[in-house]
Amino acid sequence: MRDSDRANDEASELTRRRFIQFSGLAGTSMLAVGILSGAEHALAAPSSALAKGPNPKECGSPKDSDSLWRLSQKCHSNNTCRQNHADYVVMGGTKSKKKYVNYILVPTQRISGIECSWICGSSAPNYWSAANYYATKPPTVVPTPVGLGINSKQARGFNQLHIHMARARLESQHDLAAQDNLAARTVAHWADSRVSIRGLSQNLGIIPHTYRVLIWPGFHHDNLFAMLRTMLKHALGHGGTTAKAQALMQYQTLIVIPRAAGGFYIINSEKALMDPNNPHLVGTDTCDPLLLMHP
Repeated sequence: MRDSDRANDEASELTRRRFIQFSGLAGTSMLAVGILSGAEHALAAPSSALAKGPNPKECGSPKDSDSLWRLSQKCHSNNTCRQNHADYVVMGGTKSKKKYVNYILVPTQRISGIECSWICGSSAPNYWSAANYYATKPPTVVPTPVGLGINSKQARGFNQLHIHMARARLESQHDLAAQDNLAARTVAHWADSRVSIRGLSQNLGIIPHTYRVLIWPGFHHDNLFAMLRTMLKHALGHGGTTAKAQALMQYQTLIVIPRAAGGFYIINSEKALMDPNNPHLVGTDTCDPLLLMHP
């Protein structure tokens, strides 16, 4: 069995097991305690398997001059980042005149962005779990509800992977809660979900975009990048392959927002995403509309 097929089979089994786990959750408090204690354990443990790192031809060379890569490497080596870990650092995020508090989690490996297939593999650290953890750990505390997001290759400002950590917009969280029934509960059904969520457009103000939304219990043990790629394979329908899905990764934005009823909303969109029931709405390739980061 090829690695890609094995990974897909494992992702399918993971979906089944996590759905069963989600269905049996006793409550939000139990979920929060489990995720936090698990995150602390993982962050205290040594890095497991970075021996096989990202392919420089696909994910960028350590010799590249990208400014975020250079700055993150400098503060990591000097131990001057806001948070320092062997696998990632936390740095200040977008400067805002409105004093929005936001940060970014940056891998210490050279990873250009969401299009790097290595981040979908088992050797990659769980960057999303780490971002969720450090968003509640001084001095990088983000006001609740904490949202996490990553931009597409076309929408990002730097060619070094970084996850934004910022407060989720209240309009966005309200729309998600109001349309909870439209969200998927499995990765396979995530491909067909369509939810209209309001967010900020720098030019048009508060407007809705079309998103795919999955309700998920937690992601300490889940690779959200791998789940996204598996979902894209399902979205391709008959004839969809992991390779074809991987080629689409560069166009995706991925966002995580906590769900008041328990668990999280895992949110995805791209510019080409359409909703047959709302043909006047379009998708987006950036996480920015749903997070409080900009003036």
